[in-house]
Amino acid sequence: MKTLGVLMVCVVGLACAASGVAAADRPNLVIILTDDLGYGDLGCYGADDIATPNVDRMAKEGTRFSSFYVSPVCSPTRASLMTGSIAQRVGIGGVLFPRNTIGLNPDEVTLPELLKGQGYATAIIGKWHLGNEDMFQPMNHGFDTWYGTPASHSQTYHPTLKKYASDCVFREGYTLEKILKMDEAPCPLIRDNVVIEVPADPTQFTQRYTKESIRFITEHKDVPFFLYLAHNMPHLPLHASEAFVGKSRRGIYGDAIQELDWSTGEVLKTLKALGLDDNTLVIFTSDNGPNLSKMGSAGPLRGGKGTTYEGGTRVPFIARWPGRIPAGRETGEPITVMDLLPTLVKLAGGAAPSDRVIDGKDIWPLLSGEAGARSPHDAICYFAGRSVQGFREGDWKYRYAKDKPDKHESKKKDKSQKVNAELAVQLFNLRDDIGEQKNLIDEHPEIAARLKQLMDAFHADFQQNLRPPGDAESEAK
Repeated sequence: MKTLGVLMVCVVGLACAASGVAAADRPNLVIILTDDLGYGDLGCYGADDIATPNVDRMAKEGTRFSSFYVSPVCSPTRASLMTGSIAQRVGIGGVLFPRNTIGLNPDEVTLPELLKGQGYATAIIGKWHLGNEDMFQPMNHGFDTWYGTPASHSQTYHPTLKKYASDCVFREGYTLEKILKMDEAPCPLIRDNVVIEVPADPTQFTQRYTKESIRFITEHKDVPFFLYLAHNMPHLPLHASEAFVGKSRRGIYGDAIQELDWSTGEVLKTLKALGLDDNTLVIFTSDNGPNLSKMGSAGPLRGGKGTTYEGGTRVPFIARWPGRIPAGRETGEPITVMDLLPTLVKLAGGAAPSDRVIDGKDIWPLLSGEAGARSPHDAICYFAGRSVQGFREGDWKYRYAKDKPDKHESKKKDKSQKVNAELAVQLFNLRDDIGEQKNLIDEHPEIAARLKQLMDAFHADFQQNLRPPGDAESEAK
């Protein structure tokens, strides 16, 4: 077996060989990561009530993947993006919260660190969410600059852990004195590890991130750069700037996505105006499936954020690089967020670390449309928290999980009734049943048994190669 994965696809995996790419030929790299955007929330993936002309144009000018896998919640996906490894392998099994003292281990070798080693300028603009303590912040993991929020804007932060700009803007009646007396304060806006606004104005996130992205691209147009544009939207609570409110047919959720689409168009427009279009790989995707209770859509897929059904873990993925990635192409070959590290580092002329397990694989043959290119993954393994809940091989998916009842259904029940999670043992054929509606376990028990055996064998092997998260509490002792 070559690999496994998702929620992390695991490939027991190997360093990429350095490509020997000349500095002048190394592409600029832009990853646009949205937060909680679903498979059915873009026009090019079937949405008819949200207008996304810029992302749709990206798909027409690039390649659209219909089987791109991430974790079902955000921090693990971001950990995998940064490390090229299964999130649980690096100790990030779920969403990190303000009181957590763990985060992305400083000993991990990250994507921006590897790109910096190849002469790239690196920036994160937007949400980080890989640890609250200073030791975990993005500028300690290879980013030259950071403008954004430490976690989701629904979360608080520890005010005494941060530095504050002399001209920090305090909104909604807050003062520095009041903030510092709080155990947890509302989400701040940060520039280079210094708080510049608290609470951050969520209506301005997309506008500000777009402006900062354009500034970074413009200032680094003469050197290779890596821009990680990690939007806060459409995570709850939902917001859009005044010009976009009330513009979509799906309420504020759609408004927020249409503003994200506008932002994507502004980034693409800037690249073209600066003559960088033909030497820039732009990727657009999401960190997990949609919040179904707030107008998000997984399209034909079952489930959403937090589940190991396809709707929680399969998200939009579009790659555009004029002249290098085929235009108007679609493929269902399964790939994962972990694949980005080895692929992008190789394009930059470097190599992924060889002293640790890197689960991602080089997917450039697939991105570039190489004849006969197939997924480098023989299987996909679905994680939720620290448990393995599913295994996909080809068209077949075996799933073994304790599912919570549908929230919409549970609301209809008497509140005095206790609603327990129920064990789901399922087998689906994703080619014939993308919506995972027909459980075939009784018809094909031999397939289910074989996939369960492979899943258990993978997990046993996986447990032998774990790396710890960073632990600020232990460091302080």
